[in-house]
Amino acid sequence: MRRAGRGALMDRESEPNPSPQRTSARVAVVDDDPLSSSMQAHLVSLLGHRAIVETDPHQAIERALAGEFDLVLLDIGMPGLNGFEALQQLRKREASEKRSPVPVIAVTGYASEPDRLRCLMSGFADHVSKPIHADVFEAALRRALSDYGPGASAPDTQSDADRLRATVRRLADVKPQDRSFGPTVMERFALRSQQLLEAIRMALDEHDAEQLARSARAMRSSAEFLGVNRLAAMCAQLEQLMLAQQWSSAGQLLEDIEHENQAVLTVLFESAR
Repeated sequence: MRRAGRGALMDRESEPNPSPQRTSARVAVVDDDPLSSSMQAHLVSLLGHRAIVETDPHQAIERALAGEFDLVLLDIGMPGLNGFEALQQLRKREASEKRSPVPVIAVTGYASEPDRLRCLMSGFADHVSKPIHADVFEAALRRALSDYGPGASAPDTQSDADRLRATVRRLADVKPQDRSFGPTVMERFALRSQQLLEAIRMALDEHDAEQLARSARAMRSSAEFLGVNRLAAMCAQLEQLMLAQQWSSAGQLLEDIEHENQAVLTVLFESAR
């Protein structure tokens, strides 16, 4: 395995394997409100993808596990089983059945920045607030479905360090009257990343594949929120190694992740000064 080395964030991006571009994706719209689900389905269709409306989150989980969806748009405030619970159940089943995780976007009326952060930290690939703005909705789908023809996105030429600095600036603009908001979010990421790395290390020592994959997935979501794609890709790779029970390779990769996370924290707090 190629080793990343310390500070890799600053000088190169992750290099995912190229995948063939496909023409359309199967997008599940999981929402109990008929107006919202019909609007989302219409927007999905306009982007050239197939919309599949599902009002029952339990049924949506089973269909996702059966491989019927390439992407799930999931409402948070559904009765009986809310979006956070549904995502948790889906990820637990995927891990136990050794399935690759299907991306899930939160589509919700919980629209504040703390709500967005909670969704991303909980493992959602993205967050779209209601009432839905077509351009925001389209951008979220393009990011999630970059392998598919009609929704393919332009290549991102920014470095991880540049994206990280842009995130720091964006957080500072969220609550300009509260200068502590951005630094508080960053401090929480620093603390959470260290906690997750400790959990990953412990799970590795105990050969607990499910816990390791769950912690790697959570760390990947946090990295994606900050825009540090290399760290996110490494965490996704670690999750895949657990599906294949490749413990030795996972141990080597974890060392690279720890170095990369330290590089992220260095840039993060330098940018916040």
